Amino acid sequence: MPGVELKLKHNAEEKNKYLALSFAIAFGYFTFGAITNVAGAIIPKISETYNVSPSLSVVLAAVFFIAYGFTSLPWGLVITAAGKKKTLIYSTLVTILGVLLFANISGFIINMISMFICGIGVTGIQVVLNPLVNDISSPEKYSRNLTIFMVLMGAGSYCAPQLVTLIKNLNLPWTFSYWVFSVLAVIMLVLISLQKFPAAAKEEHSPDEVNLINEATATVTHHENLSVAKSNPVLELLTQQPLIYLYALGIFLYVGVEVGLANTLSFYLEDKYKITETLGVTAEALKNTTISNYWGALLLGRLLSSLYLDKISSRLAIQIHAVLACIALFFAISSNDLNVALWTLPAVAFSISIMFPSIYGLTTKSFAPKYADAISSILCTAIIGGAFIGPLIAKVAELAQGSLDVPNWSVGFIVAFACYAYLFVVSLLPKQIK
Repeated sequence: MPGVELKLKHNAEEKNKYLALSFAIAFGYFTFGAITNVAGAIIPKISETYNVSPSLSVVLAAVFFIAYGFTSLPWGLVITAAGKKKTLIYSTLVTILGVLLFANISGFIINMISMFICGIGVTGIQVVLNPLVNDISSPEKYSRNLTIFMVLMGAGSYCAPQLVTLIKNLNLPWTFSYWVFSVLAVIMLVLISLQKFPAAAKEEHSPDEVNLINEATATVTHHENLSVAKSNPVLELLTQQPLIYLYALGIFLYVGVEVGLANTLSFYLEDKYKITETLGVTAEALKNTTISNYWGALLLGRLLSSLYLDKISSRLAIQIHAVLACIALFFAISSNDLNVALWTLPAVAFSISIMFPSIYGLTTKSFAPKYADAISSILCTAIIGGAFIGPLIAKVAELAQGSLDVPNWSVGFIVAFACYAYLFVVSLLPKQIK
């Protein structure tokens, strides 16, 4: 039909307008992936530079996720008030402030403040970019495009620890990595500022339709005002469906153990295998490569899991991968062979790579469809778990040190086993209470 063909052609032309914006978005995903996941490589530097314990140095990285937990909703409100482009510019400026502060002023407290500011900015960037991908994508290409962008975020996560190694090889201070992030963030700001963003979709109505809509809106508003307390899905879910807390705890622990393990790997390799004594100046490169491989394996697992996740239930997928993660971590900490650890630690990341989408999907299916948006808000807030499990692993390792010269990381990683065990329990949770 000519009308349909003309509309499809128009839609295709509209999407092609945003090719440059797509490049800017891709650059944004790479940038915030690098800034977010460089922590595992710089935490040992924090410990050495400021002479603080591993658990305290991991806390510095944790404040990044505390910012994420507290500012996701406010950034959403900024989008509503100012639009996506201005919000993305604001959040990028906040990120630039954070990385420049980290690069220029030394000190444990000021680095912690800088990390928190970075977390605020990166949170805003991510809150904008995720729905923006949908705005610029045709329906049939949305999943593909989002996957590509997530791959680029993973690439940033992989490259960040390697950047720290490169900076060391150039005899530059480790904080120079934040100068590089400053450059990346400034480039992102310029790219975003030059782009035309999709306009918010608006429906056109005739005068008669407008009158009918206004009358209907007035009637609906009257009824909503009478029952607002009863119609808030978030409050209803939190007060009437306590099962949601158990699912949210699953996301809390998953994000926590994913980030926590990455942020303690370097300490574990050094304290157990004494690789600096064995390898000398190349030891740091090996530790950073292991962290890169951890994030790379997580990315690879997410890509490969798309081939089979739609063929098995979320519950079975969680069970299988939780068991695999436990097996991989057991071999990593029980073996005295460094080569085994270098292979099995990334295998842990590969094993848990499907957890977030699987738990999210399982939670959504376990409650009535009216709760879908509320579930998203609650589970995104639970991402704050990334701030707690890493410091807990380190603190347990320190408390279990006993007569040892270094923290007992094998005991500390019991926290990770407990997290994986709870993820298995999540797969056994029932559906909502009717």
